[in-house]
Amino acid sequence: MSNETHKADQIAFHFYTKLFYTVNHARATDESTTSSRVDKWFNLEIPDSDLFSREAREPFKNISLAPAPGPPPLEIQVLLAVPELTPNHVLVHITPSPSPSTRLRIEPTPRYILLETWTLTLNPGTHASDPDVALPTIYKHGIPLFRSLFSLLRVLPAWKVHKRLRRRVGGGNRAGHLGIQVRIRGANEGVLGFGELP
Repeated sequence: MSNETHKADQIAFHFYTKLFYTVNHARATDESTTSSRVDKWFNLEIPDSDLFSREAREPFKNISLAPAPGPPPLEIQVLLAVPELTPNHVLVHITPSPSPSTRLRIEPTPRYILLETWTLTLNPGTHASDPDVALPTIYKHGIPLFRSLFSLLRVLPAWKVHKRLRRRVGGGNRAGHLGIQVRIRGANEGVLGFGELP
């Protein structure tokens, strides 16, 4: 593997990790998910997270060696964690209509409700008009990309939910409180997603 290929793999790998760390920093309500390490790639300091495990990062380490059609997409799920409900509590959906709203009971109660999905797909075989873009140029284009993402994450509706849940005593999904968790897409058992009936 040439030095240029190694550097290209390293930059691509950090696109994946930086996306996860940025989303996790702006959404997760459990403070124990961050470590004391700080990721400084793309001139944006974001706390590192142990949630993006070594096993989850492995497919993105050597992009150049990935078999066709390339590395798998990284799909990050932002989930509202629903605590165990007591017998006198139920989960309901209130319709957003301005007329008298109706309440729809959600049964069975899901463990998680999908709030957002962030996907990063790299297609190494496709390229724009200039296939030989210098690696420093790619890195420099990542700087405004991640700064924009950092800002975007703070204006979307899930940011208000995150702030409200973080203000609660105990933070995340402790003592019967709702919380937000960030994870790499896996088994969707117990997740109420977009356009799905419970």
